[in-house]
Amino acid sequence: MRLLDALVAVGFFVATCSAEATTVKFSIAAHCPSSKIGVWDGHIYKSTVAGSDVIALTSGTTSDNFVFVELKAEVGITTMSFDLWINIFGDCETQERLEGYVEKFPIKDDEGLHYGFRVFNLENEKDKTDSEAYKYLFMKYLEKDCAMNECKESSRDYVAKGCDFFKNETSECMKGYDDTLPKYCQKEGSSAHSLCSEYISTTSSTKMILIIGGAVGAIIVLVLAIGVFFYCRKKKKSKQNLTGTMSGSTAASGTTGAPTRAPTTTGAATTTGTQRY
Repeated sequence: MRLLDALVAVGFFVATCSAEATTVKFSIAAHCPSSKIGVWDGHIYKSTVAGSDVIALTSGTTSDNFVFVELKAEVGITTMSFDLWINIFGDCETQERLEGYVEKFPIKDDEGLHYGFRVFNLENEKDKTDSEAYKYLFMKYLEKDCAMNECKESSRDYVAKGCDFFKNETSECMKGYDDTLPKYCQKEGSSAHSLCSEYISTTSSTKMILIIGGAVGAIIVLVLAIGVFFYCRKKKKSKQNLTGTMSGSTAASGTTGAPTRAPTTTGAATTTGTQRY
């Protein structure tokens, strides 16, 4: 009986651990451009028949203009899609709580990981292209992921998928990553990570290609310039020779003075033979 109980318990444990849930993860930067954020909190809500449930919650206090927030939750298996909301609140040194939020975006319950990157300007909710916030977001994200996860979730392909989660901000999101990665890789100790090694190698190769291409291009331009120079010089010389030849052939040979008089005869003319009239 005890053996049967043990087998049942083991079977239940295996079944529970092997069952995977759909996971959602959002890396967020909130920004108060003209003031300090102060007290802040963030939530993920899941839609339900009765309304919504909070499935992730985090909060804190900062004296900075930015705050980096990660919201992550596992969602129960429902074999259907569902809607989520995320929001970030911050005081921004005002008398009211300012909010950045995205509401009712669908998630497919496929037992996979769904993730995205997002920034919020808490002082201007219509600002969806806060470039400074994106730079802050990815610097903090790279620092954390490379320190704890060996940059496994920081490759450009991985980040591109997360930037594409919120379609309206994809280009600005990727620009933030591309602008931040070189700065991160210049920080002391960051070059030890494979992500930065690959970036430095790729950058060096690109620079070398540009240098070689520039040198080859300069040589081609120089050769063309020399060729054009000699062609123009030869053409000019041929034209001068032709002009000289035409000038010499226009004058008549001999002298052009008064016509030569007929020789003057002296004495009587001598006639031979019979003269006929």
